Amino acid sequence: MAEEIIGKGKDKKILVCDDDKAVSNFLGRFLKKEGYIQVDIALSGEEALEKISKDRYQLVLLDIKLPGIDGIEVLRKIKEINKDIGVIMITGFPEESIAQEAMKEGAYDYIIKPFDLAYLKLSVLTKMALIV
Repeated sequence: MAEEIIGKGKDKKILVCDDDKAVSNFLGRFLKKEGYIQVDIALSGEEALEKISKDRYQLVLLDIKLPGIDGIEVLRKIKEINKDIGVIMITGFPEESIAQEAMKEGAYDYIIKPFDLAYLKLSVLTKMALIV
């Protein structure tokens, strides 16, 4: 049963959106190492929205501080495109009011950099297991 839950979601698509290329690449490698084989990267909110409008993602790891449109606005637009896409917000600048706003707008989780990789793994695993 546990293996069934752990394996569920590994074939789903994940999009990582962070304007820091090193962070995006790190998260992409981390997720692939965890067995998620379909991981794409976007370096801006605009690029993320373009990819989401063309492809079917089940989960987005989304930075809050982005050039152009910020992560909260990208989150809103993602939910307009497809309310079922899971979004985990990531930030290096934790602010309680922004975390609350993100959760109110439909984010699944809010993770602070530097990442606690065990928590990140659990958050992604839990959300992906919930996706039908």
